Amino acid sequence: MATPASSRILVATLVVVGTFGAAARASAGYGPDTVDLVGFAPPESVAAQRGREVALRFDLGARFELALQVNNAFTAQNRQAMARAEARIAAIPGVRKVVGPGGLLALGVDGAGRVWSGPLLAGGSDDDANELARQRLIRRSDAIGWFLSRDGTEIRLLIDADNLPQVRGAIEAAAASSGLVLLSGGVPATPLWPRPDREPRPFAPWLPFLLLALVMLPSTLAAALWSRPTTARALFAALAIGVAAAAPAMLAPVAPLRRAAVGAGLGAAILFLVTVFIVRAVGRRRPGTQWETVRVRAPLIILLPSIALLGVVAASWRGLFLGTQLWRETSVFFVDVRGDLEQPVVMREIRRLTDFLRAEPGVAHAWSIADLFFAVPVAGEEVAGIPSALPVIQAILARARDDSAVRLGLGADHREALIGVRLDEESGVDRLTVLQHLEDYLVQDHRPALLRVDLSDRRTAPATRALGRGILASDARERVLRICARSGRNLNPDEAGAIDRAMRRSALVPTVDPAKLKGEIAQEVSDFVEDVAVAESHVGLPRPTDRQRLANALFVQPFDASVADVLDPLRVLWGRRLSRAALDGRAGELQRRLIGLRRRHNARINFNDVLYGAELPTEGVLSEEVRHATLEAMGPIVGMPVARHSPGAFLLDAVPVGGAPSDRALSAAWLPRMGIGILLSAALTALLLAAVGGFAALRWWPVALCFGAALVVVPAIAAVPIGALTIAALSGALAGGATFAVAFAPGRRDW
Repeated sequence: MATPASSRILVATLVVVGTFGAAARASAGYGPDTVDLVGFAPPESVAAQRGREVALRFDLGARFELALQVNNAFTAQNRQAMARAEARIAAIPGVRKVVGPGGLLALGVDGAGRVWSGPLLAGGSDDDANELARQRLIRRSDAIGWFLSRDGTEIRLLIDADNLPQVRGAIEAAAASSGLVLLSGGVPATPLWPRPDREPRPFAPWLPFLLLALVMLPSTLAAALWSRPTTARALFAALAIGVAAAAPAMLAPVAPLRRAAVGAGLGAAILFLVTVFIVRAVGRRRPGTQWETVRVRAPLIILLPSIALLGVVAASWRGLFLGTQLWRETSVFFVDVRGDLEQPVVMREIRRLTDFLRAEPGVAHAWSIADLFFAVPVAGEEVAGIPSALPVIQAILARARDDSAVRLGLGADHREALIGVRLDEESGVDRLTVLQHLEDYLVQDHRPALLRVDLSDRRTAPATRALGRGILASDARERVLRICARSGRNLNPDEAGAIDRAMRRSALVPTVDPAKLKGEIAQEVSDFVEDVAVAESHVGLPRPTDRQRLANALFVQPFDASVADVLDPLRVLWGRRLSRAALDGRAGELQRRLIGLRRRHNARINFNDVLYGAELPTEGVLSEEVRHATLEAMGPIVGMPVARHSPGAFLLDAVPVGGAPSDRALSAAWLPRMGIGILLSAALTALLLAAVGGFAALRWWPVALCFGAALVVVPAIAAVPIGALTIAALSGALAGGATFAVAFAPGRRDW
């Protein structure tokens, strides 16, 4: 049978429920609901606005990454089984799409400038074929980033599914039956795009609420047992507890967190009232048990340390920062880049940004569309890389449109692309630190506007040429140092200095071996004369002395000799046998061949200077990357950083999007609102204490706040980020402090 006191407690509970229910409705209507493609990111943030566009354009909203552990992904059996696994998983009801390494293409450019393609994973089954497949794959850093680990022990498939738990069993069965040599029966899956509202989550949805309840429970029990509050005081305490529990998130920048805060506050208030009700019921059933009602002024031994602790926290609050880690299950984020991606200078700047990210501590791998070109050999070039000619890039990208990695990271109009960043969870580096370094780079070192300058054009001003060659030398040095660091090659100061000197020579001064260059030009002239004789149906060839005279005349010409310079010696050789138009055409052809010959000759010398000067290996991927960096340092084109409004400038806009950027945007927007929420809660607690007992009760106010202050003082001083679970514990600590203050404060009358 309910007593009048118990009935009043139930009435108080209903009042609290109604109050927080109204707050929940108000919170739901305050601002847009952001449980969409950008997760919990603040809707007004750049990460949310740009992220929503990226997720829609690249179809990332419901995409998961499946990790298949294998013994060796490069064996013929596993290479053939990859395609079968993709097909069988794609046939599962509930799976809309599967993207994997089976769709990778091998590309190349022949001597006529035509681009050829074929399956990248094709080949025989012997050891040589397996090694060849491995070499092709490790040259595709974009393929490694999307689909494979560099050591070949993990294959990744990207699937689109709205309900992953429902199809997980069928996916595991399909993978096991495909012929892949799996090392584990399970298939771990993580969301590629941040959606904290779906599985798998970083923690169970009920865990923050449980943590809040456990932190405030000791205070609640103490207040119920020794304070034995009256109905009015219990109602006051419940209101203070509910607002204090909701304070850290009640003004959060996204609606789902505000609703969670209201729910947490309601739950904390009800927990207190239910505890009081149970204690009263037990006490009435055991009449022999007597509890003393405690109502005292806050002792100085508690009050003074509380005030000191609050002062320390107030002074160090600016050092506190959040790292909510709501997306810690999403180890991949992206940098969305927009610009004319067919331009060589723009593509090279994308690669420069990718190289920076690869060298960052805490980054396991970074990749972009620029990595495709390192695996595309071009006839006549000793090493592969980003071509200097716009038509060659356009042809390669057009032929690569069916490549699975290219489809994932490049827009169909070649105006937008993704740089992928895979975080190393075992490095111990916080992902927000990686984001901070990236943002610093984008502000300080990124070149958002580039002017294409051809250093071989004689119309280019000398000062512009000098500046452009300096940029080429600096970029090449930076790139080689990052390549070496990424490859584990630690350079001492002398070796780094040798690279710097070699790059400056490569960019500024053409280096030749006169005897070798003269012989190479003579051989090129002989080949050219024979080609012309066949094309023009000449009966005989020019005499050897005439050919040698032509070679000698061409040898003494500068590296940037024009068509007119080449035309005069040719006119002496063929002036009567070819028309003026035909002679002009042949002069242009020979001039292009000589430019390529001199460039290759100079490059070989520069390659040796860099590789031997820094004691780098002369074979392998590291050597090829260094060779291409050296080749680019020689020109002929350079991207000059200019103002965004400069005529003819190519713009490149880069913005981080995805899990970690959304986390950073939420953390940055949430912290000041958290401070305001805690201040409002503290103000309400002060008002309730004043209503209970005036100034004597207000002496408990610092004690009400010191519980939460004790939880954040160390992170604030040490600048250690606090996560979502720490915020839940902070809510419990603030609620516990409010419990003590309102329940034990002396009153003017018996509330």
